[in-house]
Amino acid sequence: MNRLILMNMNSWLLLSLLLAHVIADFYLQNDKYCSQKEERKLKSWFLYVHSLLVGVVSWAFVPVYSFGLYALAIALSHLAIDIVKVYSPKGLWSFTLDQFVHLTVLVAVSFSSNTITELPVQSADCATTFSIPLSILAILLCIKPANILIKLILKKYQIGEAQSCENIKNAGALIGNLERILTIVFVIIGQYEAIGFIIAAKSILRFKDTDTAKTEYVLAGTFLSFGIALLCGLLAA
Repeated sequence: MNRLILMNMNSWLLLSLLLAHVIADFYLQNDKYCSQKEERKLKSWFLYVHSLLVGVVSWAFVPVYSFGLYALAIALSHLAIDIVKVYSPKGLWSFTLDQFVHLTVLVAVSFSSNTITELPVQSADCATTFSIPLSILAILLCIKPANILIKLILKKYQIGEAQSCENIKNAGALIGNLERILTIVFVIIGQYEAIGFIIAAKSILRFKDTDTAKTEYVLAGTFLSFGIALLCGLLAA
C-alpha cells in the first residue's frame, strides 16, 4: 500500500519535508531555547535562528537549486506561525494547532513545487518489504514529539499531578521511548503478539502498586504511548 502511495514525486517531496520538519522543529532545539522564545518573544534571537534552520534543513532534504525559494517560504511561514504561538495560550490545543498549520504549509509546498529530481529519501528507500524513510519518520515521531504530546494530554486532564508521580516521570519518558520503538519494529515485521507481551509484562510490574494516582498516570501514559506507536507503526508498515 505505502509503495503505491509513494510512487509520485509529490509524495516523496512531502515525506522529505516531513522528515526535515520533525528533525528541525523537535530535535534541533531544546527546552532551554524553547523557554527563551516563550519569555523573550520577538526579542529572542533563537526565534529567528530556528526558523532559518528549518528552511536550511528543508533545502538539505530537497537539494535542488530551484527549491530555494520554497525553502525560504517554509522558513518565513515557520517564523510567522511561531510568533503567533509565543503570544498564544500554552497547552495541548496550541501545540496541536501549531503542528497542523506547519503540516498544511508543507502539504501546500509539496503540491506546488515542480521538483522532478530524485530526492535523497528515494535513494535511501532500498528495502523491499518496508519503507526505510517512513520507518525513520515513524521512529522520530515516536520519541520526542510523542513525549511532548503525551505530557500535554496528561497535563490537560490533570493526570499525574500528584507528588508521588513526579519521581517516575523521567523514567516513564525513557521507558515510553523504548516501548514505542519496539512496538514500531514489531508492527513493521508483523509480530503483533510481541506487542501484547510488552503490554502484559508492563501491567504485571505495576499490579501491586496501591498508589491510585501513580497507577492512573502509568495506565493513561501506557495507552497513549502504545496508541501512538501503533499508528506510526502502521504508517511505516
